Amino acid sequence: MKLKYLFFLIALIAGGTSGYFFRQNNKPYRLDYHKAVINILVAYRNELDVPTLGIGERFLAEDMAKEMAKYGMKAKVYTLEDSYANLNFNEGFEIYMRAYPELNKGNIHQSFDKDRVAVLFETIPYESGEVYNVDMVFTGSLKKHKQYLKEGIVSHFLPQFTRFDKFYPAAKEEYKTKILYVANQWPGMETRRTIRYALETGVELEVYGKGWGKALTGDKKSWWKKKQLPNEELKYYYSSADIVLNDTRHDMIEAGFISNRIFDVTACKGFLISDYIAEIEEIYGDSIPMYKNKEEFKALIDYYLAHPEERREKAERAYQITKERFGAEKIVKEMVEKMEAYRKERKLKGVED
Repeated sequence: MKLKYLFFLIALIAGGTSGYFFRQNNKPYRLDYHKAVINILVAYRNELDVPTLGIGERFLAEDMAKEMAKYGMKAKVYTLEDSYANLNFNEGFEIYMRAYPELNKGNIHQSFDKDRVAVLFETIPYESGEVYNVDMVFTGSLKKHKQYLKEGIVSHFLPQFTRFDKFYPAAKEEYKTKILYVANQWPGMETRRTIRYALETGVELEVYGKGWGKALTGDKKSWWKKKQLPNEELKYYYSSADIVLNDTRHDMIEAGFISNRIFDVTACKGFLISDYIAEIEEIYGDSIPMYKNKEEFKALIDYYLAHPEERREKAERAYQITKERFGAEKIVKEMVEKMEAYRKERKLKGVED
């Protein structure tokens, strides 16, 4: 049992009735709904000091916290040991970047932690039982959003976002690459599509990310340039490459999730080629060329390497779409407004004291 839940149980036995029961100077702690915890329970605290930490949720959480402050909500990023050390005494909103046991059906959140608003910012698809105890979901999948609504889960369709003060056009000669691929190969996963297609078609890449020691061997080992890039340097690489490649996990394609890389690269006016996702086509039209098989993969790369003017024109159009629709200020503002509206509505119903 998590330590904080043990404290709740002790407090309940001692006669508490509602809210949180920690005491300081003989006064109970009350949840502060101007505060939020953003849980990235796939990282440890000491890893946040590593500029090349290859966990996308880390940067997304930090960007979200920074943006929330502009709208009067003080947010802190918690890692695995932070959450299990009972540090979040009075934050009214608990935001999860992943669906963890607290949100599962039958878990303790529904009994002892019900005053806190549990929020899932869904970046990869989950099953309904995994988010049973969530109070509200923000999902980047319109398909999942409709499913959640049918099942009675409070859901809002809200894509991921990019920060224009971090990702912007910044081409530099020393960062120039021909075909750039930035991604990790996690243990146990099938070799990512981009690498498989490149190996099968003879397309030479410059690869940055972790875990490529098994897939890139022999003379292909030279493709692997670094295990990770500092997040603050990505704009230079995205802006300076002739082509940036993107691929997507099968479950994310099935659920209709768009990778955050799409927004970051296009914010830098990088020219992007991606695997096919209908949702990208719906938003970006033909400004992001997409392939469905290795033959189309090779053909698109060959064509656009030979047509730099078309690359620039499409990159500009994609940039304008991202700038208009997917900035952090727009997305996070909407998120904060919906969280506060939910909490006020719940208070009117007498759920919290």
